Amino acid sequence: MINTDDDSNRNVREVITLDISNNDESNNRQRRSSSTSSQDIEPLPRPIIASNKRKKTKSNNSDEDNNNKEDLTRTIIQNDAEVCPICLEEWTNSGQHRLVATECGHLFGKICIEKWLRTSPKCPQCQSTVKKKDLRRIYCRALHVLDTSERDNAIRERDLEKKARKKIAYEKAELQLAYDILKDQLKRLQNEHDKLLKLSHGLTNVNEAIDDSSRSCLEPTTNLVPPPSINIRLEAVIKIPEGMCRVLAYAPSHQWLFVSQPTNNSLYPGFGIKKISLIDGGRAPEYTTLRHTKPIRDIQLHGDLLLSCAWDKTMRIFDYTRNTFNLLCECASQVWSCTWNLDDPNIIYAGLNSGRVQVFDRRQIQTGETTLSSSIETLSLSTTSPIVSLQYIQRNSNFQSSGLLVGSNDKSGFYEHIPNSEYRYHALPIDKNLSSLHYDSITNRLLASFRPQSSPARHELYELITRPIENSEQSFIVSLQLIQTFIGSSINIILSRSKILHKNFETYIVASDNGSHGVSNQYKILIPHRNYM
Repeated sequence: MINTDDDSNRNVREVITLDISNNDESNNRQRRSSSTSSQDIEPLPRPIIASNKRKKTKSNNSDEDNNNKEDLTRTIIQNDAEVCPICLEEWTNSGQHRLVATECGHLFGKICIEKWLRTSPKCPQCQSTVKKKDLRRIYCRALHVLDTSERDNAIRERDLEKKARKKIAYEKAELQLAYDILKDQLKRLQNEHDKLLKLSHGLTNVNEAIDDSSRSCLEPTTNLVPPPSINIRLEAVIKIPEGMCRVLAYAPSHQWLFVSQPTNNSLYPGFGIKKISLIDGGRAPEYTTLRHTKPIRDIQLHGDLLLSCAWDKTMRIFDYTRNTFNLLCECASQVWSCTWNLDDPNIIYAGLNSGRVQVFDRRQIQTGETTLSSSIETLSLSTTSPIVSLQYIQRNSNFQSSGLLVGSNDKSGFYEHIPNSEYRYHALPIDKNLSSLHYDSITNRLLASFRPQSSPARHELYELITRPIENSEQSFIVSLQLIQTFIGSSINIILSRSKILHKNFETYIVASDNGSHGVSNQYKILIPHRNYM
């Protein structure tokens, strides 16, 4: 009996075990064999009932677990369909966070996946290789995205509006500045117009008196009226703290004064010009480097172009209205003077310290280049002294030829410019120790200034005369007639250039006087000279 009970208990366990694992075919065969071997033993109903309840309970638990898993999976899928897996923010259908898909099929925000690919070329989901060029925009209604198209369009329109307003404000400021400049120029022209009207009324009476007494005024015994006194009023003082100011040039069309001086930047040493506007009294001078590495010796203006030369063996052409460089000319030696060909501005001249003049043609430059390395011609003055003065003379009613006036310390001359031909040289009888030459086409006068040696400096005023020659290769000869000599200072620290100027129908000679109060380059008017018209 005891064994029987043990067998029956064992059979019950086997039945329970079979009920639990009813899907296993080997256990089914074992159950059939056990049932056959124990036909006389009735299976206990209670364990079977208990087995059925346990089976039902496990089945219910399994269904609940599956439902929970499905809900969790559905939640995860729903979240994946709404947010970017990198930043966990909702996608948008426009802008930087719009929905894109990789080649492997995963979805991300555009800016997020682009940042990710900068550090790793792998997909954050499946680790497959992803390239930025393979990203594709997604247009799908089944995906839940945040509509930001209106906001992005509004931001874009706002940025465009800001740019447009900024541009309009900038243009308004430029127009206001141009208006102020034109207003000042108009006021100045009105004042000059009023002065000219007063002078014209006065000249009417003067001309009538001159017509009545023209012959008597030309007689040598006539008592000449002494020149009127001149009052000079100081208008402005413009300080140049950097020093080395030795060359000046003035552009009357813009009322700009150009002063040569070194740069005050130690990192970029060199020499340039300071542009001073006389409209505002020189309150805001503007410095521009001319890229010269040594001091500037001369500045000549023609239109909006500035020609400069320096001891660094170069000449440069600079557009001072646009602040751009046009040309660099490489010379054979140090350049002391320069000038333009007024008949053909493409021709420029460089006076060297070796007593020669190099002629450059701007049309010889190659396309895309800005440097001229060779001149078209070299004029030799047969001297070793520097060319201290160069000036191009145009044909006029008083002088019957065009050409180049050249002056050195010990020799001077005039190169007649024959079109499509060579230059013909005419020697000028001028003394040595010359410091400058200046020709005035209005009066046909030539001013020669000489440095002081054993005697003080002097300034000689000549009339330039041309006389034709018959049966000669030269069409004329050039001669000088001395009119007057002016004595200057006995001190001359540095070389300076004297000028013939006109003011209120009077002609004046202006020269440097280093002895005045011990101040160098202090200009004063020596004596007014009547117009020889």
